[in-house]
Amino acid sequence: MAISIFINSLYIFYDKKDYSIFGLEKSYIMPKFFLALLLMVTLFDSLSQKNTAPKLGPWRVEMKHFSGTLPFNFIVNPSKNSNAFNIKIQNGSEKFSLGDSFFRGDSLVIPFDLYESEIVGFLTNSKKMNGYWIMKRDGKAIFRIPLEANAGSTERYTNLKPSKINVTGNWMADFWSDENIHSPGIGMFKQVGNSVTGTFLKPSGDYRFLQGNVSGDSLFMSYFDGSYCMQIRVKVKGKELNGIFYTGLAGKRNLKAQLDPKASLPDLKKLTYLKPGFDRINFSLPEPDGNTISLQDARFKGKVVVIELMGSWCPNCIDESRFLSPYYKKNKSKGLEVIGLSFEYSEDMKISGPKIKNFISKIGIPYPIVLAGKPDDPTIEKVLPMLHKINGYPTTFIIDKQGKVREIHTGFSGPGTGVYYTDWIQEFDKTIQVLLTEKP
Repeated sequence: MAISIFINSLYIFYDKKDYSIFGLEKSYIMPKFFLALLLMVTLFDSLSQKNTAPKLGPWRVEMKHFSGTLPFNFIVNPSKNSNAFNIKIQNGSEKFSLGDSFFRGDSLVIPFDLYESEIVGFLTNSKKMNGYWIMKRDGKAIFRIPLEANAGSTERYTNLKPSKINVTGNWMADFWSDENIHSPGIGMFKQVGNSVTGTFLKPSGDYRFLQGNVSGDSLFMSYFDGSYCMQIRVKVKGKELNGIFYTGLAGKRNLKAQLDPKASLPDLKKLTYLKPGFDRINFSLPEPDGNTISLQDARFKGKVVVIELMGSWCPNCIDESRFLSPYYKKNKSKGLEVIGLSFEYSEDMKISGPKIKNFISKIGIPYPIVLAGKPDDPTIEKVLPMLHKINGYPTTFIIDKQGKVREIHTGFSGPGTGVYYTDWIQEFDKTIQVLLTEKP
């Protein structure tokens, strides 16, 4: 592998003095002259070689995940900018643009701006790349996972065995890692040939666009968006499936499901609620530009207000914000307002403010988003002491013209859930339109 990807990794880990990329202990202190020598060699290397352009079209990636090989796909398109490419990640029917990639030395960098992560890879030729998925927090890397990418394939899983199983339909699922803590979900799958797309809908939201294949008596599905990765590996026997659901760096839960056309979840409007004696909420929190937003502000008086508890790191929050943005523009003149309360990993506005601004810019959000603090229970209790608890992000409040909370909805059923998504939109719109016609 070219030495510049080696230095890219060094650059990322240098502030933390984490030299594990050399196969050395973290406590090892690299001699300065050795570091200088490597930097000089890298500079010479990058000046003497011409960057290899990735082949346009589909690519298949294999990530060396703890659950085994985790595959995903992306598509390379030309860019208007020279020496750059427009790359889209594909999961099922979803294709979302990552913006322009660029070369750092002779390594291709594929940035995930919304999530503060990137893929850094060296192209051995136009059809093959080796590198890492690197996740950062506050500008510093917190982990990296090796990967290998090859051009020309739209397949998800390979080396498949002949199969007669079909998983199309709704499945009532049970997730657990502790026998005393079980969590329900609905699996929704569609199979064409040996290819499967679908998702799981949980009380806290959905798992977006899973994609995979059946092979023999097994179902394999994966998802990757730059912020999160998932993989399910289950055995299918008749109307039952059993296996493991893997998430993130180390998440591992047992998964069991039964085919059930009537599968349903608890009422998502009853999971989050106000403490006894309260019928409204209030807060006073800053926008990234320093302006303070409060429900007591004149612009919200006599208006129907939607409050979105969210975070720039949350894929389901992105889905909801993409829905709320055009909806707000359409209904603002009728008396609707929207506010986003962003719970970020840092309470420091210098760190989280740019993330919120980037979130607003990338999605095109026309309503204010304030920094509410960290996404933990003590912060929630401090910011919204009248709230019993929250069960997931996003959580959405609908407030009437009198300032009273009329509805609290946990999670968001995104476009990957099909009919659940369209039903949610219709129900949400019906509630809002009724409240807009009420007198203040």
